[in-house]
Amino acid sequence: MVEIFTKEKFLEEGKKEFLVKGYKETSLRQICKNLGLTLGAFYGYFSGKEDLFDAIVSKSAKELFDFYTRCHKDYMEQDPKAQFDHIGDISSTELQTMVDYMYRYYDEFKLVFCRSSGTKYEFYLEQFIVIEVAATRQFLDLMEANGFMTAEIDDQLSHNLASMLFKGLIEIFEHDMPYEQAAKYVHKLGLFYTAGWMKLFEG
Repeated sequence: MVEIFTKEKFLEEGKKEFLVKGYKETSLRQICKNLGLTLGAFYGYFSGKEDLFDAIVSKSAKELFDFYTRCHKDYMEQDPKAQFDHIGDISSTELQTMVDYMYRYYDEFKLVFCRSSGTKYEFYLEQFIVIEVAATRQFLDLMEANGFMTAEIDDQLSHNLASMLFKGLIEIFEHDMPYEQAAKYVHKLGLFYTAGWMKLFEG
């Protein structure tokens, strides 16, 4: 029981320090000092600073990525006509669900998006962009093969547009938007993003 309590204290204090100072500037010695514990005690639970950061954010970060991957998988498993008829519908719902989830774990995603420089999470959003680009290419090839449309959109353009969308999401955390404001912002971002794609699909 004492061990669980001590580990939780490191996680809580680590989160506070990371949120204020970011990963690079956070000191393990300061975390230990704040808690009145030793570095030896810290290393009884974590292998280092990045291990502590990972323990704080990994669960929520993985769940969000798994949700995003699953949404794309489910959409691409529909028949081509259904995919064509519902262009944009999934994206709007998906974005709103993602925002709801991120606000449930706001501190963790604030760390991932704004305080993770120097950790593997610095490149967290690139995983989403890779999925988005691959799914877009698969969708476009499927639409062309089934005679629904032909659009000249290469992977570089797809990558740039996906980057713009996800960097737009980071703005929520960089500006600490209240949930209501963030929900409206993301809704409009989704409308803009979808409308742009629809225009490109026209050729």
